[in-house]
Amino acid sequence: MQARAVSIDVPAGVYRHYKAERYYLVLGLGHDANDDDRTVVVYVPLYVDPAQAGPRLAVRTVEDFTSWVDPVTRDAADPDAPGAVRRFTYVADGAAAG
Repeated sequence: MQARAVSIDVPAGVYRHYKAERYYLVLGLGHDANDDDRTVVVYVPLYVDPAQAGPRLAVRTVEDFTSWVDPVTRDAADPDAPGAVRRFTYVADGAAAG
């Protein structure tokens, strides 16, 4: 089986989420073992929230990770829509957040 080419580049490094100024370390891209056409971003939060027990690693589809949102409604938004922001914004290559 040949690997599928990914058309969206998501470099490893630190990203800020549009909600609550929380930071995440993107480790890289992966694939869904159950769906060869689904590429995911693998990341870990750089904060500790005692209210959120469970695994620290998280994944989102590349499309969701790189999407634009309306920060008021939290719905997907067109990049040209007034007030639209990126869901995650690149901060730096492994630089400490904050």
